[in-house]
Amino acid sequence: MADVVNKIIRGTFGRLWIDGELLANIKSFELKATMNYEAVQINGEFCEQQRYTGYSLAGTMTMHKINTLMANKVKAGMVNGQMPNIKLVGALADVDSNGSERVEVYSVTFDEVTLMKFENGTVGEEEVPFKAGGYKYIDTIA
Repeated sequence: MADVVNKIIRGTFGRLWIDGELLANIKSFELKATMNYEAVQINGEFCEQQRYTGYSLAGTMTMHKINTLMANKVKAGMVNGQMPNIKLVGALADVDSNGSERVEVYSVTFDEVTLMKFENGTVGEEEVPFKAGGYKYIDTIA
């Protein structure tokens, strides 16, 4: 049982790259796939069935505020209508685990960026929700 406990992956070892640049200030990263279904009524059955129609990707990254990187990433696109093609790579490789996990997320669009935020007596953070057009695993943990 102790071996299983020591294999539980700790988020402390997570890393995130945005367009090839390592974000040293990353605090948390989450990417989720949501499956989309359409309701189908089958003749003679009372229970509604579900037909898979695709999926969507969305997530959130939270960073310690040290610069204006995220706002600068989309600043020109917000003004001229030509948003950049952003790619993220998330990695998780705990020293006690059975390997590492890396996922590439492409066609990333930010839902919002915080232009400025501060609060007396607190450490600055920036939360960036996003959507994506696709993903692929580069490495998985067996």
